[in-house]
Amino acid sequence: MSSVCAVFCGGDPVSKDTVRQDLKREDLRIAADSGCKLMKNLGITPHLIIGDFDSSERPTEGNVLSFPVEKDDTDLMLAVREGLSRGANRFLIYSATGGRLDHTIAALQTLAFLNDHKASGVLISDTERVELLYPGSHKIKPVKGFSLSLLAYSNSVTDLTITGAKYSCHGITIDNAFPLGVSNEFLDSDVSVSFASGILLCIRSKL
Repeated sequence: MSSVCAVFCGGDPVSKDTVRQDLKREDLRIAADSGCKLMKNLGITPHLIIGDFDSSERPTEGNVLSFPVEKDDTDLMLAVREGLSRGANRFLIYSATGGRLDHTIAALQTLAFLNDHKASGVLISDTERVELLYPGSHKIKPVKGFSLSLLAYSNSVTDLTITGAKYSCHGITIDNAFPLGVSNEFLDSDVSVSFASGILLCIRSKL
């Protein structure tokens, strides 16, 4: 089994074209609650369906793990925990954005949870790719027709340098009380990002 786990959620649906950009045949595939409807529409068979099934009927076929509605974990978190237990360290999380804002924020916090457990994840929709970046150097690949926003997720991000984008900076500090970093533009190559401390929210958004 691949070390990549794909989790399908119940937010705004994704298209087959979006999914096929990253998903491989060998990847672990988990449906989080109503994400099983999305997977069925996409023609993708889940290895596991997990959740409390408060937003969809409990499936009668397939490998199903059912949990009570009154619990601490979201359905996405249940899926992430299961993926980690099966050895995954990279998570492709589909359809976790759109719809309710609280669910979107919870999905962002799930990305932070993954980092705390020595794994990484990306929230993927037809219009966005969202990741959290941690101190060090990073290369961000351009996506045609998408903008790039780099925002402070922690209280501050220090010694931030961005090169290879339309708007560059060198050794600055940004904080989460001012939205500096929205709607930068890709040029012809990867964007290089480095910083010394903090957590950076990286969002590629369709224009």
